[in-house]
Amino acid sequence: MIIRNRVNELVNIGEFLKLERDDRVSSGGRNGFFSSMSKDARAERSAFLEFKKAVYLLEEDVEDFQACSAHYESYNPLWPWLSLFCGLFSVIISLVWIAHIALFLVPPEPLYPMLNKFFQLFDDWFPLIGVLSVAIFTLYLLLCAVGGCFKFGIRFMFFQIHPMKLNKTYMSSFMFNVGLILLCALPVVQFCVRAFSDYARYTNISQVMGTQVENLKFFTWFWTSNVFVYALLSVFVLTTLYLFCRPRDRTGLDSVALKERLSGRKNK
Repeated sequence: MIIRNRVNELVNIGEFLKLERDDRVSSGGRNGFFSSMSKDARAERSAFLEFKKAVYLLEEDVEDFQACSAHYESYNPLWPWLSLFCGLFSVIISLVWIAHIALFLVPPEPLYPMLNKFFQLFDDWFPLIGVLSVAIFTLYLLLCAVGGCFKFGIRFMFFQIHPMKLNKTYMSSFMFNVGLILLCALPVVQFCVRAFSDYARYTNISQVMGTQVENLKFFTWFWTSNVFVYALLSVFVLTTLYLFCRPRDRTGLDSVALKERLSGRKNK
């Protein structure tokens, strides 16, 4: 019954949005840069993004409902345990990353090599494990960028969401997330070269990122002052506090307030 009521509310809101857009087009509104920057266009875009995110959260709840009702026989009971394992694994990696940054990158002189020492333990008998460990910690940062962007889009209504779902992902979402990964790839590589400088010593990537890039005149002060490291830690602290205060996504939508806002603009 709750899902049915939410569906009816979103259908009504969708009709309001459609009527508002038709009225704007019929009144002579045009699509263009200046029209998209107007106050009404921004309000319409904000309402549409809020509507789109509410639909996405409703679809998630419908899938969960079907998994425990109509499709319970075909549901894999190992998925919750896998999710729990991945969650605990990500918590451990995050804490290790923060500890490594605090002990190795933030102090003027590293207090303890930490991950560098851990990677070097495997050099004598099986170096592939050290390489795979570096790949896991590096790839985790890229996945955090994608996951954080999606979480940011859910929480703030002015940001577009691009979820990645099996057999349900639009090409625009693929392009957005691939572009985000490519945008973050070079900073992640540079950051990992600094974080694993002892392990990556005498390598080509250390020569490129640690010597040539960090000696660029414009960025020298940023590297020496650890601006990017402090920015990363600041985002981590602010995100942690925010998620403690608001751990869950808002599954409902204030349809009455949104309807009144749309009706008020229509009457104007």
